[in-house]
This record gives sequence, C-alpha cells and structure tokens, in this order.
Amino acid sequence: MSVTVSTVQASRPEQLVAAATELGTKIAALDTTMAAQRQALAQMRAGWQGQAASTAIIKAEQNLNRQEELRARLSALRQALTTGGIQLGFTRNGLLTTVAMLRAVGWQVAEDGAATAPPLPPILRLMAPAWTAILQKLLAVFAQIDAQTAAAIQAAIAGPVPETPPGTLGDPRTLPSPGTSPEDVKTWWDSLSQFEKSQLIAEHPPELGNLNGIPADVRDQVNQAVLQDDLARVTDVADRHGVSTDEVLANPGAYGLSAADATRYTNAVQTQKGLDKMASEGKKDRPVMLWAYDPLAYHGQGKAAVAIGNPDKAQNTAVVVPGTGSSVKDGWLESENATNLYDQMRRGDPDETTSVIAWMGYDAPDSPTDPRIATPGLARSGGDLLAADVNGLSATHEGGPTNVTVIGHSYGSTTVADAFAGSGMKADNAVLIGSPGTDLANSAADFHLPEGGQVYVGAASSDPVTWLSQAGPLPDIINRELGYPLGLEAGLGRDPAGDGFGSVRFDAEVPGRGGLPDFGDHSRYYDVGSESLRAMTDIANGDGSTLADNGLTAEGRRQPHIGLPDQLDLPGLPPIGLPDWDTPIPGTPALNDPEGDRGTVTNDHQY
Repeated sequence: MSVTVSTVQASRPEQLVAAATELGTKIAALDTTMAAQRQALAQMRAGWQGQAASTAIIKAEQNLNRQEELRARLSALRQALTTGGIQLGFTRNGLLTTVAMLRAVGWQVAEDGAATAPPLPPILRLMAPAWTAILQKLLAVFAQIDAQTAAAIQAAIAGPVPETPPGTLGDPRTLPSPGTSPEDVKTWWDSLSQFEKSQLIAEHPPELGNLNGIPADVRDQVNQAVLQDDLARVTDVADRHGVSTDEVLANPGAYGLSAADATRYTNAVQTQKGLDKMASEGKKDRPVMLWAYDPLAYHGQGKAAVAIGNPDKAQNTAVVVPGTGSSVKDGWLESENATNLYDQMRRGDPDETTSVIAWMGYDAPDSPTDPRIATPGLARSGGDLLAADVNGLSATHEGGPTNVTVIGHSYGSTTVADAFAGSGMKADNAVLIGSPGTDLANSAADFHLPEGGQVYVGAASSDPVTWLSQAGPLPDIINRELGYPLGLEAGLGRDPAGDGFGSVRFDAEVPGRGGLPDFGDHSRYYDVGSESLRAMTDIANGDGSTLADNGLTAEGRRQPHIGLPDQLDLPGLPPIGLPDWDTPIPGTPALNDPEGDRGTVTNDHQY
C-alpha cells in the first residue's frame, strides 16, 4: 500500500523513540542482573570443585550466553527504534509543514502528494510540478524509512544474533582501562562466560596479552596469535609478489606496508627464535609461554617476556632481568641465562614446580658507550614496569604460596634495586649480580623485603663492572662542576657487595681468572657449573639459607683500615701489648676484596 499524506499525518514516530528509551532502561536492568550473575559465577568457579560444580558452571555459562544474546537483540532493537523514530519524525514534520504552507495560500494537495495551484495568479501553475515532485519525494522517503525500520526490527528479533560493537554498555569485550589493578583485572576476567573468553582470545587484542591479572596461559595464546599476525603480514606479501621477505623489509612501502610493519616483523622473528631456543635445546624440552609482547616498544627495540614453566602454578618463580646491550631486537631472548637457571632449579628440586621468566620488559642502555649507562634514569623507569609485572603475579597464582626471586644482572641489578626501593616491588628475595650500583637503595633495608627475605649479591672480584660504584664522591663533584651533563646524579649508587650494605654475598668467582680485571667475566654468572649459578639456583628454590652450609657464602668487600700494631717491641724489654684499635678510613670505598685472594676456583657446582 502506498503511503499517503493522511497516513503520514496519522503516524506517531515519537512513540518509537519513547519505546527505545524505555527499552534502554530494561537493558540497564539486565546489565545489572548479568553483572551479579558473573560475580556469582566467578565465586562458584573459585570455591566449588568436582563434577557437580562443572555441571552447574556449564549451565550458568549457558544461561549467561543466552542473556548476552538477548541483550544483543534488545540493543539492536533499541537502535532500530531510535534511528527509525528520529528519521521518520524529521520526514513527517517536513512533509506536513510543506502541505500546511501550500494549503494556507490556496493550494490543493492530494493524498498522493499531487499539488494543484489556485486559479490566480495563473503563473503559480508553473510551480505545480515542482511542488508535486517535492511532496511525492518526501512520501517516498517516509515509505523507505518505514520499510527499513520494520526490517531492522524484524532482524533484531528473529535474525542472526547481532554483533555488539566493542565498547558498548555491558559488552564483555571492553578491556579494563590502563592502570586497573591486577586483582580487578582478574575479577573482570573471571566474570566472563567461557564463550566470551573464547571470543576475546580468538580476536586477540594485543592489550589483553599484556594485562597483569590475565592468566598466563591466556596471555600466551593471545601474544602468540599477535606474533603470528606480525610474521604473516610480511610473509604473505612476499609470497603474493614472489619476492623474499628481505626485499619486502628493504622497501615496505612498495608492497603496501609501513615501517612499523617491518619493525613488528623483525622483532617477531627475534621473539620466535627466543621461544624456540628456550623450548627445545638439544635433548631438553621446556614448556614456554609468551607472557608479554610488544614489538614496537622502546623506539622499536621491542618488549617481551618468556616464561619457562607456568608462573601461575609454580611453587618457585624467578624473574631474570638483563642489563646493558639487551633488547628483543638484539636477540637477548636467545641467551641461555633463563634456561640454565630453569634447568638447574628443576634438577635441584624436582619435586617442586618451577617457572623462570626471562623479562625483557624495559629500555636498557644500548651499549657500554651509551651515555645513559652512567645515570639511573632508565633503571628507575624500568623499575616501575618491573614492579608492576612482578606484583601482578600473585593475582593469577593458583594454589598455595609461591616463592618469588628477582634476579638483576649488570644495569638490570640497578633496575631491580630501584623496583624494590622506589616502586614497591614485592618479592621474597633479591639477587644482584655484576652490579654497578643500587641507586635508590642505600642498604639492604631499603628493599623492604618480607621477614626472612634477603638481598643476595654475586660480584666476581675480576668483574670490573662491580667496581664502578666504588669511585666515591669524585664523579658527582665533576658532574656538578660541568653543569650536570650526566643528570642530577652521576654514577649508579652503592656497591651491594660491600660489607656494610647488609646483603648476603655468595661466591661468584670465575674459574681460571687471572689477577687483572676481565670484562669477559662480567657475563659468566649464569655459566653451568659456576658457583654463582649454583647459589642462584638454591636461592630461587627457596634454599638460600643453605648457602653457608654448602660453603658458598663470601665475605663482603671492605674499606681500607688504619690501626695500631698488636704489640710494641723494644730492645731489651718484653713485648708491650697495645690497645686493639682498628677503623676504616672515612670516605674511602670498599676496595679490599677477600674473594680476590681465594685459591683455585672450580666449575663443578652444577646439579
């Protein structure tokens, strides 16, 4: 039936808008109900186990899925009513206003929109076709909008389940905002149905894989999918054009790609190499997870963290933090630091579950010549990031308490110290190896470790980097006089191997060391068979108290001392005893290292 002027006049589009508003109230009430059900379901998952629990949880999830489908249909219906009502209302007003204006000056308007001019003046007859075209166009538009609205309503009610755009009210795919606590992120994730979780994992938004509070296995699935996207983006283009990936990377714009696409691919390749190396090397078989992944971070240097073993289930977890010259781009994930520690921890305590996280999560100085290496700026910002990740481990950990040890090497040890002293990192023990200084931490007390926790230090006497913090006040004086070219503070703080720091120093000497400093010894702390790796293994397994019994503790470095001799020998008289007086020379660094006087050092300390 054709739409007529009377039909339009009798219509009430505003009632569609009013119905949409009322429907919005119903949707809000449904959101409240679903939120309560999600919370109840999360509590059910956490506190009820067994076959009956599984059956009840499945039914509850199915019920939530049906409600989510209903909500999607109601939302689509509300949108159809709102859009149709507003568009029909504007068209109706335009048509009826025009009809009323023409009739007021003597025109006749038929039901089909045909306009007839009054007899006088005759010239008005020339305008009749134009007014007729306008009115009939408005009638046709009204009919079209009416049909589209009816179709949208029918589709919302009986068609395929409408997709809910991410970000709308009640949409479970709306990720928690940045800064949300890991505990709140975990609550949000647990509130989702299995269908909703599967949908998010399938879509794999990159932010999801880096959220603290998301289970490690989910982070791995999401990050691995993002990594594969980064690889395929380039390899697919190369295959389509019959060229190598190197040709595509040399000129990505010629193949419709961006420089960012090329960077993502390059760092994805490096991350994949690291995963492959950690997962299977020789006869070893290790379970690996891509716990964090952002290939564009730090101006293209990349960010990634690989967990060997599941940290959500581990009884002992160690986080390995690298130092200067380390990045995803430069292949640090292929190093053997984390794998050597993991293998030794498993052998040292095979009855307990283990995880080692290779954490390349901050912007480390690029090289020994990078001017940022002399200042703590990168360590402090990296400490914030490290603390956030380590503190988030507890939110997703399953079962009983876990023992967490954070190990920092070189500039990474400064980052670890700042994470504890400046960013509130919570862990059971800290291990600093090859440390150039502890910046914000002036003593072990500044780490604020729990009762029983210790700051452990490995400093080879032949490692020159561990002596960098011993220069005393001179660098600060020079820095100040030159106008602070190295920032407000020069150097990286106190030597944690000093006997006044309050740390537990363990043996970390290099077999075959000579009498002179050797920069190569700075990278030997994770060597299999070394006394340092053995000590770190025991610490990470929660057995740090056994170091002394196993002969693995070392004396701290000492300041030069001055004092009196024990006795005075005078000719012809018995020896005269003198008061016991000995004191360190004020203002001097701890330059005396008892470890340098040790005899043979062996490399047979592995499990």
